[in-house]
Amino acid sequence: MAYEFKLPDIGEGIVEAQIVQWLIQEGDQVEEDQPIVEVLTDKATVEIPSPLKGTITKRMGENEEVIEVGATLVVIEEDPDQDKTHLRSAHSGTRATLPERKKKSGQVSALATPAVRRFANQLGIDLDQIKGSGPGGRITEEDLERYQESADPDIRPAEGVSSGGETENSPYVGVRKKIGDHLVKSLKTAAHFTYIEEVDTTKLVLLREKFLTSQKGRKTRLTYLPLLMKTVVMGLKEHPLMNASLDEENGVIQLKKYYNIGIATHTPEGLLVNVVRDVDKKGVLELATEITQLTEAAMEGKAKLENLRDGTFTITSLGTLGGIAATPIINYPEVAVLAVHRISKRPVVRDDQVVIRHMMNLSLASDHRVVDGTIAAQFLHSIIPLIEDPSWLEEEL
Repeated sequence: MAYEFKLPDIGEGIVEAQIVQWLIQEGDQVEEDQPIVEVLTDKATVEIPSPLKGTITKRMGENEEVIEVGATLVVIEEDPDQDKTHLRSAHSGTRATLPERKKKSGQVSALATPAVRRFANQLGIDLDQIKGSGPGGRITEEDLERYQESADPDIRPAEGVSSGGETENSPYVGVRKKIGDHLVKSLKTAAHFTYIEEVDTTKLVLLREKFLTSQKGRKTRLTYLPLLMKTVVMGLKEHPLMNASLDEENGVIQLKKYYNIGIATHTPEGLLVNVVRDVDKKGVLELATEITQLTEAAMEGKAKLENLRDGTFTITSLGTLGGIAATPIINYPEVAVLAVHRISKRPVVRDDQVVIRHMMNLSLASDHRVVDGTIAAQFLHSIIPLIEDPSWLEEEL
């Protein structure tokens, strides 16, 4: 008679477990109470024993697969001579194993939850190389992060960690690692929050198109960035906290009286932030020329250090790939970054009528330690009217 053995309730609120390794194969003969599978829960590594004597006719699930309590684990063809009155309950038959228990291969079986194992697999980390700081030596996500931060840049993912097929390693060094370290520091230091609004850019689009068809427009490459930079500076002057940095060591908020706007630039080496200095003192066409020069230098790997520091506020844009919303990471130690999304035509309601307008979304990420939500919203709403009616920029074009 076939018996479906389901993953038992192991207790302590466990609702699922991850299969670490099967200890039997289909067709194997098993004895009552013989361990058949090792599973990982949020509490411990557990061996599940067979509830009866018989033949394993089917295994359910593969290694690293997560299964829920109550789901069929194996199908066992019962031994007809078995005394069923002595069958143990599935729960009473489980045995928690200690972290130092050895695998059949002779290696240490790391103790970690299914979520941590998946995270380690994504990072390419061999769990057996890590000493866990959790209860009973369990490995936590913080242990993985500490291990990754302290690892030598030349360390490669452990062999066999990825089972998806052929892989190719790319060194995580140089500019790419510096960028990564900087972004991680920002995320761990600043209290990020994001505020998103939409803006009607119809008149801004017309203003730029008019310039591009002019004599000047044939000589200067004008994108939307210089126009938006001038607009942002107007907002920063009205809301000084957005143009600041936090000096935790001395316990002061530094309000910058100058306006150096960073422009996030995608390069073959990674994302660099070119800084355009004193934006408030430069005209739109001067900014356009400087942006072009800085971008070309960055793309050729010739960016100068002096052009990559001392920014007070950053604008990031993916142009036509800009999406509709984002949660950008603040360029530490600044306190805010503005993500500019693609401009697209869409229907909107104006004066109780549906009309087609050029619309764009703005995603503003701020450091909540310095910038309250109200200030961030006020800043964005102070620059939106300037974008929607850019006539004040016409004299510069």
